[in-house]
Amino acid sequence: MLLMLAMLAVGYADEGMEDTGSFSDEEIEAVEPPPTQLELLEESVALRRMGAFEDASNMLARAAETDGDVDAQVAYHRGVLFEVTEQWAEAIEAYRTVTQAWADEPVAADAWFRMAYCQEEMGDHRTSLRTVRQLQRKGQWNEADDRSMELQRGIAETRAGKTKRGIRRILRALESGEDGRSWIRAKARLALVRVQTAAAQGLDLKGDAKAARRLKKRSHLIASAEKQAIAMFTLGEPEFALEGLLLLGDAYLALYEAMLEYPPPRSVPKDQHEAYRQTVESKAAILRAKAFARYDEGVRVAARTQWVGSVTERLKEARDRVRPVEAQQSP
Repeated sequence: MLLMLAMLAVGYADEGMEDTGSFSDEEIEAVEPPPTQLELLEESVALRRMGAFEDASNMLARAAETDGDVDAQVAYHRGVLFEVTEQWAEAIEAYRTVTQAWADEPVAADAWFRMAYCQEEMGDHRTSLRTVRQLQRKGQWNEADDRSMELQRGIAETRAGKTKRGIRRILRALESGEDGRSWIRAKARLALVRVQTAAAQGLDLKGDAKAARRLKKRSHLIASAEKQAIAMFTLGEPEFALEGLLLLGDAYLALYEAMLEYPPPRSVPKDQHEAYRQTVESKAAILRAKAFARYDEGVRVAARTQWVGSVTERLKEARDRVRPVEAQQSP
C-alpha cells in the first residue's frame, strides 16, 4: 500500500512538471516579496541618472502606488525627473506639491530651491529671484540651506541683469563650504561660465591697439570660464557640465570668427591684405579646433553618461558644423 502511494505521488509530481516552464506571479511573490517603496524609488533614481527617463518614470509611478514611508521623496523625485527632461512647468507644479503637502519634510527645502531654478529656466528671472528672497525671510535654515539660497539668488541675479552683484554672491557662497547639494554648486559654476563667455563675446575687436587689448581680455575670460567648467565637472552633474562645454565651444568659435572678420591694420599695405588674412586664418585655426574639441568632449560625455537632454543634440549639431576634414570619419 505504501509502495502504491509512493508511486502515485511520483506520478503526480512528474505530471505536474511536464508543462511547467515558469512561475506564476503568485508563486514568485511567495518566494520573493515585492520591492518596497524605498527600493522602487532608489531604482528610479538610478535609472534617471543613467538617462533611462521612461523607465525611471514607470518605476516612480510604481513607487507612488506602493505604501511606504517615502511619499515625500517620491513626489520630489518626480519633480526632478520633469526638471532634467526640461519639462519646466510640470516640474514647478510637482515641487509646489511637495512644499505644500510635505512642508516639514527635509526635501521641501530642496523643492523650493529647484522650483526657483525652473522658474529661471523658463525665463522668469524676477519670479525666481522673488522666490528665493521669500525663502530667505522664511523661518530658520541650516548652513547648507542658507548656502543654497545664496547660490540660487546669485544665479538669478546674473540672469536678471544684476551681474556683478550675482557674481560676488556666488563666489562668497562657493567659498563658504560644501554640502551634499552638488547640483546647485554645479549650476552656480555654470552661471559663472555663462557670464564670462558672454562678456568675452561682448568685446568687439575694433581699432588696432584696442583690438589687441580686447583680444587678450577675451582670451583671459574664456580661460577663466574653462577653470569654472573643470571645477563643475568634478561635481558629477552631467546636465550642467554639458551646457558648460557647449558655452565654451561657442566662445572659442565666436573668437575665431571675430578674428577672421577683423580688417587688416592700417599699417598693412593693400597688396599684402590677402597674405595677412591667410596668416590670421592659420593662427586662428587653433580656436576653431578648440571649439570642436569642447563640442566633441560634450558629445562623448553625454554618450558615457547616457544623457539624452536637448543639450546633447545641440552639442552634436555644433560639433558637426566645425568638424575638421580629417575628423569626418569620426563617430
